[in-house]
Formats: sequence, structure tokens, C-alpha cells
Amino acid sequence: MRIDLHVHSIYSRHWFFGYDSLNTPKEMIKAAIKRSLNGLAITDHNTVKGSLVAKRIAKKYKDFIIITGSEIKTKDGEVTALGIKENVPLGLSLEETIEKIHDLGGIAIAPHPFGKYFFRKCVGEKAVNADAIEVFNSTLTNNANKRALILAQKFKKPKTAGSDAHSIREVGNAGIICNSNPIEDILKGKVKIFGKYTSLIDIAYLTARKFIRSAEWRISRSRGYF
Repeated sequence: MRIDLHVHSIYSRHWFFGYDSLNTPKEMIKAAIKRSLNGLAITDHNTVKGSLVAKRIAKKYKDFIIITGSEIKTKDGEVTALGIKENVPLGLSLEETIEKIHDLGGIAIAPHPFGKYFFRKCVGEKAVNADAIEVFNSTLTNNANKRALILAQKFKKPKTAGSDAHSIREVGNAGIICNSNPIEDILKGKVKIFGKYTSLIDIAYLTARKFIRSAEWRISRSRGYF
């Protein structure tokens, strides 16, 4: 089974853009099936709602897997929860957040631990506290991914990968290959990684579309349409 473990939908919110993804869970699922994926982890920022919506929609598509979860903001950076169906409180320490994820029956992944983002923090070396480390993220530089891989190998941590898709154009750029239960296989280190980098054209398209949509929303609001 080929599964993209890091996908965002319109349920991800952004302080500037409003919606941080261009597409709905249904559109992300259709794009994944078109690209011969067997499943997705919908990991919207700070909410499981998108993944729960996707879970219901996926029932219409035979044998397509949705892993519920979210990407959670902690004091130390972001951590991804897989296998949870309830929201985790924001702003806790990384260790406290991981404990909450475990209490909800999920596992904690350190996404893009060495990524560089404006107004966002990544966990860096603290990634070793998570259950697994994302060693390939399609939106990062090769150096950032290499540092994550070296850290995972040094501490013998399970590895994952994901596209970090924010539109249908990026779905399936990276992920894992597993034979059975993806979460169990991740923890056992029985997954293979696949991936390619998101093109600069797709990154530029995504950014431009988010800017345009954000401007349209602000203009409409100023005119009293909302």
C-alpha cells in the first residue's frame, strides 16, 4: 500500500491566508486515487475535523484508507498525530503533547524537524522524543531532509515521509509503502519511503492562489459581504 502521510485540506487555517489549503478532503482523496495511492493521512493544522470528514467520504471508495489526525502546534514546534479522532490542546510542551496523543490512542510524528518557516517553529533535535521522524518532506530542501534522516538513523527511530500537500497538485509526491496496518508498520520500522520534491512551479502556484483568495476574502469582508 502506498500512503501519503502528510496532507492538508481547507480545514487547515492560517493566520494570514485564512484557509491554508486550496482543496477539500474529497478533492484530495480523488487526487490520491488518480495517482494510484491507497490512502492518505489528513493532518490539518490543529484540528482533526478534516480527517474525520475524509474518513466518511472515503467509505464511498473501495479499499481507500484514511488515517485520521492533525498537525499540532506545541511550545517547541509542530508535531503530527496519527490515529487520533479528538483535538489535542495547543501550546503544550512537545512532551506533554505527545503524552496527550498517546492517551487518545495515536502516535506522534516529528514533521519537517529542520524546516525553516516564517512565524512557525520546528522541533529540531527534539524530534527524537516522537514515535517516528519524517525524514522526507516534499516541500523541504535536500539538506533539511538529510538532517532528519541522519537524526532518525542515529537514534534508531522509525521513519516516515509525506508530501505536505496543500493542494491536489502535490498529493502523492511522498509517502510510505507498507503491507498491512500503516501505524503498526511505522512503529515496527517496516515501511519503505518514496518521494520526490515538489516543483518550484507548484509551490509558486500554491502561494499565488492563496494570496489571491486571501485578497478576495478581505475585499468581500470590507464591502460587507461577510
